[in-house]
Amino acid sequence: MVEINQLVSGRYRVNSLIGTGGMANVYKAYDEEDHRIVALKVLKDEHKGDMEFVRRFEREAQAVLMLSHENIVRSYDVGEDGDVSYIVLEYVAGKTLKEIIKEEGPLPPKTAVNYVCQVLDALSHAHERGIIHRDVKPQNVIVTPRGKVKLTDFGIARDAAASTRTFAGTNVIGSVHYISPEQARGDNATAGSDIYSCGIMLYEMLTGSVPFSGDNSVTVALKHLQEEIAPPIQVNPKIPRALSDVVVKATAKNIGMRYFTARRMKADLQRALREPHGKFARIEMPKQERKRRSSIGIGNIALMIVVVLGLFTTMFFIARAMRDDETVSNGEYVVPTLVGKQVNEAESLAQLRGFVLEVLEYRGSEEFEEGEIIYQDPIVGTKGKEGDVIRVIVSSGSDYELVPNLVGRSVQEAIALMEDVDLEIGTTEYGQSDLPEGQIFRQEPVADTQTFAGDVVDIWVSGTPSGTSEMPSLVAKSMLLDDAIAALEEAGFTRIWVHPITPDNLCTEDIVLRQSPSANVTVPSGVTAEIWICRTDLGAYCADIVFNIDIVDREKNVIVTTEIEEGVEMVLYETKLSPGLQQPVAFTAYLRTGGDYEYIVYVDGEEYRRTTTKFALR
Repeated sequence: MVEINQLVSGRYRVNSLIGTGGMANVYKAYDEEDHRIVALKVLKDEHKGDMEFVRRFEREAQAVLMLSHENIVRSYDVGEDGDVSYIVLEYVAGKTLKEIIKEEGPLPPKTAVNYVCQVLDALSHAHERGIIHRDVKPQNVIVTPRGKVKLTDFGIARDAAASTRTFAGTNVIGSVHYISPEQARGDNATAGSDIYSCGIMLYEMLTGSVPFSGDNSVTVALKHLQEEIAPPIQVNPKIPRALSDVVVKATAKNIGMRYFTARRMKADLQRALREPHGKFARIEMPKQERKRRSSIGIGNIALMIVVVLGLFTTMFFIARAMRDDETVSNGEYVVPTLVGKQVNEAESLAQLRGFVLEVLEYRGSEEFEEGEIIYQDPIVGTKGKEGDVIRVIVSSGSDYELVPNLVGRSVQEAIALMEDVDLEIGTTEYGQSDLPEGQIFRQEPVADTQTFAGDVVDIWVSGTPSGTSEMPSLVAKSMLLDDAIAALEEAGFTRIWVHPITPDNLCTEDIVLRQSPSANVTVPSGVTAEIWICRTDLGAYCADIVFNIDIVDREKNVIVTTEIEEGVEMVLYETKLSPGLQQPVAFTAYLRTGGDYEYIVYVDGEEYRRTTTKFALR
């Protein structure tokens, strides 16, 4: 047993006990050599003579050293100090998924899918390296305050090629509420076993409870063996049907009916958010099972009913087709097809038939382009009277963003790139690398990862911070320009850009509408703080600005500013230019005061030229 403040192996200073399990205790410790906080996992004293637990601890050490993934708690070191056997792991601040479920109850589908997809990424990495986790459960999933998921505790993980039976005597190894049927039977565990446990975990996220409970472990294990789960949509009707189908498929008793890989399950989960009513994940019952559950007599009766209904339906539609036209005699109109059409086109179509179009909401969609209608009510073919309302849901475009490559860029460049893809910079850390000082040498998630819009990307910058500033909250506090500048200067920002914009809706003059970096993000002090303000009156003093510019290599951002006070620049013009030599730029700039001003041209944030011009009253 280790003591608080004990120095393990002359390097790890024990700070506090942060967790305890059946096999080991986990301590928060400080690595005095690498100067970082770590988690020190130490085998309990009572298990040191138990070879089964010793082997399990050794297996975890081997497993975590084989794995390196952003959604798996990293391992830094494995060793012994006298009679203390330990594993040094990444320290992750946050809550377990179990704690989050207990506190918040059923999670929103988008949140649940986000969490479980990150777990599936971790499992996919482990499975591809032959490691089966065998104890996937919410208690072993840590969620950071920024929503990053980390899978931990590979204490009963095994090499897929090895014997992976899950019984030790008469005791099931693993958590019985999430255990797969084959593990409960004592059969070999496979990647499909982890997928089953992941499905049960997702069930709990969506409904707030596990599907099977009982007085003891044996009762629960038997239910996993014998009973089908109730589709989660029956417990929580707010769950999209397609998402419920994915859970049912992942937790199928027959392992051959489950997802073959974690990647396949993740793909269907993301598709379920895009196509909430899709049937792509629905399991069709095998013919033999249908025959077993239905008698021939009932089948024949059902067939006759279907045939009769089919005849009546056919006759009905034929009669309606013969009778209906664009309108009917009593002044009714037929609702047109609006799904798949742009809002403007749909509105014109609705008006031609005498209907009024009402947009209920904008919703992310992978299937429909931005501005296209993805749902309408009433449906096409329904009759209505002039003035009736057709309610529609419009696509806001894809809800997913592709993480850009930030490695080799400065923090300022990274912030600009992230704004283009609706993502944000998360935590910023510093360290030694082969890249020049100030350049990003690592990022999480890595480039080309698909993630949700609005998510954060953590970065590591080469070198040591010469000073940092935390971006104050300007938008949430509805600050005006002067107050915002004062708050930024107090926070340590020495360079501020002000973007005046005129929004479509009414707003308070000079109020901050947007800010970059985001509120509470810590960045190097040299980073430019940018704010966008509401300004309907740009000023009565103006100047005609004309110059030529060379753009090489790739499309670049061109911004023209002028300094309105020390350290504060007003943005006069901004655009994007494709590669080309001697490209003309011409515009009229406006200010609220006149006189000689020096305007500055920036290309991708780097100063290109400075020229003085006169702003005169016109």
